[in-house]
Amino acid sequence: MPFEVSINRNEWTSQPVERRTLCNVMSWKRRTHEMSMNQKMAQWCQLQQLDSKYLEQVDELYDDSFPMDIRQYLSKWIESIDWDTVAVQDSLATVRFHELLAQLDDQHSRFTLDNNFLLQHNIRKIKRNLQDRFQDDPIHMAIIISRNLREERQILERGRSSESEGEGVASAMVVEKLKLDKKVTDMRNLIQMTDQNIKILEDLQDEYDFKLNTLKNSENDVNGLTPKELEKERLTLKMMYFDLQNKRQTVVNQLVEVLNQTQDLQKDLISEELPEWKQRQQIACIGGPPNACVDQLQNWFTAVGETLQQVRQQLKKLQELEQKLTYEQDPISQKKKSLETWALDLFKNLLTQLNREGIKLVVELVRDAITSPTNRNNSIRK
Repeated sequence: MPFEVSINRNEWTSQPVERRTLCNVMSWKRRTHEMSMNQKMAQWCQLQQLDSKYLEQVDELYDDSFPMDIRQYLSKWIESIDWDTVAVQDSLATVRFHELLAQLDDQHSRFTLDNNFLLQHNIRKIKRNLQDRFQDDPIHMAIIISRNLREERQILERGRSSESEGEGVASAMVVEKLKLDKKVTDMRNLIQMTDQNIKILEDLQDEYDFKLNTLKNSENDVNGLTPKELEKERLTLKMMYFDLQNKRQTVVNQLVEVLNQTQDLQKDLISEELPEWKQRQQIACIGGPPNACVDQLQNWFTAVGETLQQVRQQLKKLQELEQKLTYEQDPISQKKKSLETWALDLFKNLLTQLNREGIKLVVELVRDAITSPTNRNNSIRK
């Protein structure tokens, strides 16, 4: 029975500048993705995306001794080398120096193919200057490159910190939204795990019933199993019975935890997210612009509704298992009624709160979707 919360986007409006909303979360996620992509981007490319005042600091790092042209043309190769190590090993510095000259030759060849005479001239001049300065002291070049890369990283860090200024107020709100995302994920994972355990329990109980009936028939069959074989089957049944008891308790405990998580999430959504929505709605009434960042809120509420429906379906399945087999201190018998009432109350409260705020619900449920399963007492006592 699918459950979906649909919010009329025309009713959503943007927040005041000083108040952070769901839209902040979505834009923050986009920025996080961009930062992740930036981490894979060359450091030199990241530097070029900074504000001009930070680019000026980068410019101050380079002069004729090691011109910025080299940093630009050979950025990928330069950043692939551990220059801190090179700067303390003479032999390795010599190797890297000649590799750099070879890289410049390759760059010159590319300029030749492009018929770019000016850049060919510049690259030849740069190479001659490097040979004059560092041919006999390549470790000095390695020290310069190592120092510049370190300074670049510091400039990049300062630039990123500056870009994030003003987002302090939003950061706490973003963290809260991410917590809601995690709560939804945890809730869904647990309800799926519970569903799997119920299927395991059903198979275990079917196998137990079959073996129990087989044993009873064997006990009444004079030509059946030997006393030793019967004792072995009884021991097997006893172990299966203990497994069945443990699995039932596990499933009931998981359902309790699912409802605890669902209740906690529903409380957060109703007490925090709905008031923010209402405030944006009021701003729209006085001419505020619309806000389309509502998908996440819809997903959260839909997840709560779907989970509560799954819980109720799982309780019905447990009731069917209880009708076939029950025993003293059976956790299903002890907890089913309170769990049914709990799930129903949460579901009704969800519908009531959303309707009260004017949010449209698209709910495809059969008539008994918001009524608890009928209690049956024709259980088999063990």
